[in-house]
Amino acid sequence: MSKALLTVVLSLLLLFNGCDKGISPEEVTGFSGTISFIGEWPDSIARTHLVVFENPLNSINDFNPFNLRYVSLEIPYGTRIYKYNSADSAYVPISAGSYSYVAVAQSKKPVLSLDRKDWFVAGLYYSGNDMINPGKLIIPENTMVTNINIIVDFNNPPPQPPGGN
Repeated sequence: MSKALLTVVLSLLLLFNGCDKGISPEEVTGFSGTISFIGEWPDSIARTHLVVFENPLNSINDFNPFNLRYVSLEIPYGTRIYKYNSADSAYVPISAGSYSYVAVAQSKKPVLSLDRKDWFVAGLYYSGNDMINPGKLIIPENTMVTNINIIVDFNNPPPQPPGGN
């Protein structure tokens, strides 16, 4: 096959198979929102993260790395309003799925720990008007779910899952 014919064939292959959506941005799977902090930050806080668990935290055994599906980068101490996007702010990225527990977790320990007793929940994601049960986060493939907003009220913390201090 001549060089010119090979070039034409490769060009046609790229034209018909290489691009089916034109020039479009990469589709991102994740979630975003705002975390609002009310009240004074306790002096003892060393770490603050947004975390997501696949299954509810009904027992101390549910707090484990196999259930943990997302960990944000550290939220700076003293922050009042924190806008986040899971696609660009994660130690552990999230994928499409259904998640039962979305929380702002804080620790007095400066090093990252996976020991339940080192963490307490400062804020929870609630869905709709239900302010009692944690909201369910459902992320479809190639979708950025927005408005997953959380209020951290240091004067009125949410119920703690089993196994904490």
